[in-house]
Amino acid sequence: MDEIDTNIERILTTYATITVVGASDTPAKAAHYVPAHMQEHGWRIIPVNPHASEILGEPVYRTLAEVPEPLGLVDVFRPSDQTPDGPDRPSPPGPPRCGCSSASPRERPGPLPKRPACSTSRIAA
Repeated sequence: MDEIDTNIERILTTYATITVVGASDTPAKAAHYVPAHMQEHGWRIIPVNPHASEILGEPVYRTLAEVPEPLGLVDVFRPSDQTPDGPDRPSPPGPPRCGCSSASPRERPGPLPKRPACSTSRIAA
């Protein structure tokens, strides 16, 4: 395993809950099937979407600020037409503004999937 795989494994085995900003109720979209895959493998999903009331059997919060518990791992999905650069865009300088490095870890239940659900995700660690 290389350093990136090691970091991804550390993050995925640290958090029991993934808050998904931009979660979708449309099964054909990555913003639905990626969190569904994570949920099937034991993670609790907290969907955030201003246009839905329930996604993947979970209540949906309109904004990230409305989530009533401390945030751990946050996964953000944006429509491709709203993304100025692709997934290989370099991260901004300085510490990450959200994500795993700024929250308290929780032990994640269940086995770790053999491969990440989405190879285009960027994780700031």
